[in-house]
Amino acid sequence: MVSDSQRFSMPRNVQRVSFQRPTEIHAAEVWELIAKCPPLDRNSLYCELLLCTDFADTCVLAEHAGAVVGWMSAYRRPSEPSTLFIWQIAVHPEIRNAGVGKGLIISALNRPCCESVTHIKATVTLSNRASMSFFAGVARNLRAPIRQALCFDRDIHFKDSRRASIR
Repeated sequence: MVSDSQRFSMPRNVQRVSFQRPTEIHAAEVWELIAKCPPLDRNSLYCELLLCTDFADTCVLAEHAGAVVGWMSAYRRPSEPSTLFIWQIAVHPEIRNAGVGKGLIISALNRPCCESVTHIKATVTLSNRASMSFFAGVARNLRAPIRQALCFDRDIHFKDSRRASIR
């Protein structure tokens, strides 16, 4: 759980990366970045446009030298307003492992719209060890517990088209 009054500091190695609220002009660049980040699902460009506009308060864009190098789509759950649900985190392959992913989360948590966020949720396929390790590391850095539970079952929710996701 994240403390109500806790502010978070950015990783030191992302000082040259700017984290900002996206706008509609970023949607195509976000869409192209996600294409470079398998195994992430590539949403439609229209979906990215909606995320960059209607969910811009909780989504975060990372730029370095004028190029989009990171993206986090996230929203506050209507049924759980104290929970930030992280839909996707994409980091350009050339800048991975430099703290950008954590910086995206910290940037969102430090925004006024997330002041009352006490929990983070995300879904990750069981075979995605990199994401599992990433979220475990973020939880450790935030001094927060991590809990895993089946969220979406492959056979029930995806008609066998993808792997099961845990939360």
